[in-house]
Amino acid sequence: MKRRSHLTHCFLFLALLGFASLRPLAFQQEKKEEGKQAEPKETDAVDINDATKQAAQPVPDVGYTKEEYDEFQKTLGNPDLRARADGLQQFIKNHPNSKLNEHGLASIAAVLSQLYQQKDMTNLSAVAENFLQMKPDNEAALGYATEAFYANNDYAKAVKYGEAFYAKKPILGVARMLADSYDKLKNEPKYVAYAEKSVAEMTPRDSFLYSAKLSYYYANQKNIGRAAQHCQRIMSAYGEGEVPPGYTADKWSQEKARSYSIIGRNFYERKQYANAVGAFNNSLKFYRQNDEALYFMGMSYWHANDPTSAMKYLAKSYNLNKPYAKTARASLESLYKSMHNGSLEGIDRVLRAAASD
Repeated sequence: MKRRSHLTHCFLFLALLGFASLRPLAFQQEKKEEGKQAEPKETDAVDINDATKQAAQPVPDVGYTKEEYDEFQKTLGNPDLRARADGLQQFIKNHPNSKLNEHGLASIAAVLSQLYQQKDMTNLSAVAENFLQMKPDNEAALGYATEAFYANNDYAKAVKYGEAFYAKKPILGVARMLADSYDKLKNEPKYVAYAEKSVAEMTPRDSFLYSAKLSYYYANQKNIGRAAQHCQRIMSAYGEGEVPPGYTADKWSQEKARSYSIIGRNFYERKQYANAVGAFNNSLKFYRQNDEALYFMGMSYWHANDPTSAMKYLAKSYNLNKPYAKTARASLESLYKSMHNGSLEGIDRVLRAAASD
């Protein structure tokens, strides 16, 4: 038993010894294999001719230098919108051939939109005007410039850019801005041109002030037909008992008397005497001492073969001793003579009757 135990111990000792002696060998073998794998492969030989050709190829041109790009990015990052736009415009001037300029123009356009949304009309007008120096036909910039200068009461510049904008985009809002601007600039023919464009697209009530002013303009120009058209719009704008904004009841009555008188004149000139009488009657309802309405009422009756009524109204016009008095007296005498064998005897009775009526 002792011998077997001793052999057993010897066997275990040798087994352990053998395992211990074998492990470093295996480990060393693994290291060698790793070393073989880690060794770099030998690269292929470089062709000198190919390398020379590749080196000779030009570097792609992006259209701007690194310095330009850095300058552009710095300008683009300016939080002040006006300063950013000014900086971008200066960049474009300094680098006229840079491919970054198209991005610069787009960025200025974005600034215009932001300023408009912020209602910063002072800076908007300046940036838009500068932008138009580079892009004079840009529709959006023309619109921004028109509205900004109009808001800033710079009417000369508002019409400068507004006319160009209206030529591209003939819309009501622009026509009204142009009409108002030319009115402030005392340019009556231009005011009339754009006021007419505005009225054509507006309701009688919305266009009331334009029509009122246009009716005076055409009446002064002796264009009774055009004046009457606007007077008709004035009369259709407000109903019975209504008074337009800015008018007192008395002033509105005077305006209605004047308008109906012009409408009557237009009927008279067109030889529509019955309509003329109706319009003059409406005028006299609002102002009984309207010598013009009385005179043309008498003339309308004369042409309508009612001499008695004609003499009555001609006499009334004369008795008022206003601007139409002399003309009314001459017409009255002419009509009276034609009815009394060339005599004026008894005409005083006609005058007294008209005064007492």
